[in-house]
Amino acid sequence: MVVLLALAGILLGAALGYTQLGFRGGQKPRNLIKVSGNFEVTEAEVSFKIPGRVEQRFVDEGEAVQTGQPVARLEDRDILQEVALRRAEVAAAQAQLLELERGSRPEEIAQAEAALQRAKAYLSELLAGSRLQEIRAAEAAFSRAKAELERWKADHERQRQLFERSVISAREYETVLAAYRMAEAQAKEAEERLKLVREGPRAEQIAQARAIVREAEERLALVREGPRKETIEAARARLEQARAALAAAETRLGYTKVASPLTGVVLSKNVEPGEYVAPGTPVVTVGDLEHIWLRAYIDEPELGRVRLGQRVLVRTDTYPGKRYEGKISFISSQAEFTPKNVQTEKERVKLVYRVKIDVPNPLMELKPGMPADAEILLDEN
Repeated sequence: MVVLLALAGILLGAALGYTQLGFRGGQKPRNLIKVSGNFEVTEAEVSFKIPGRVEQRFVDEGEAVQTGQPVARLEDRDILQEVALRRAEVAAAQAQLLELERGSRPEEIAQAEAALQRAKAYLSELLAGSRLQEIRAAEAAFSRAKAELERWKADHERQRQLFERSVISAREYETVLAAYRMAEAQAKEAEERLKLVREGPRAEQIAQARAIVREAEERLALVREGPRKETIEAARARLEQARAALAAAETRLGYTKVASPLTGVVLSKNVEPGEYVAPGTPVVTVGDLEHIWLRAYIDEPELGRVRLGQRVLVRTDTYPGKRYEGKISFISSQAEFTPKNVQTEKERVKLVYRVKIDVPNPLMELKPGMPADAEILLDEN
């Protein structure tokens, strides 16, 4: 009887202990999975598309940036000059095309007609031969030149004799000699002119005059007809080429400036002003700290208990008294071994599935690489 009472007391005590441990306060213990991991963010390396020397960097590490905010710029003096040149080429090509499309102006036609009339008049004079008054004028000019030559010839002979007797100086004699020789040249020129006038125009002169008339007629026809279609098309093509060159130069000018592709914080600066950078060289690295997530791993046996959208409680060593709420946003469909940075070999050979836990970070307290512990709540709908 005593043994039975003792056994009953032991069973009753065990039952009371179970109640205190498992249902303390009348609450059922939470059903959860504990995981650990590190925070990550979306990072963007901001770089230039063209090579150049960095003129300015507008942001520094730790600064907040907005999408589209300027981050840095390259020296652009040479490209600005190229853009100005290309714009001038476009303006010139536009003016040329406009002039061709408008056709010939009335004053251009009038000029071509006047040139043709002058060419025809010159040809008519050549065909008519020398006029009588021209011959008489040439004869008179020759007579005057001969008389002038005879006068200087006599004067030269007289001065020569005086010079030989040392009556006059060499300088005085040379002056008379120069005048005599000029009179000889003028008389010869007048004689040649008289011969040409008496002979009339030569055949080659007439042929040349005819060619001038033909050229003037062709020029007038072209001016009246206006530019040909192929000429206008060629001018239009030159304009398009100039516009393409301008667009390319303006694009390169735009590439001298880079902006942040996202709203976030500058995580690192990689280039200082004055440095020469190649295309693709990171200038700064920007991270989206407002949308941070925890990378963690779920053991294969627990995978079936985890689903997207489940609430997660997150704690960090940095802020031990603070709890962050997040949600599972990604569950990998491919198994992998536990990452190599896990300390024990036993843990590293386990098959796990990667999960992402989105955690709101409005105060920017959570940083990339920060370790954290999380509890995935399984008993909540």
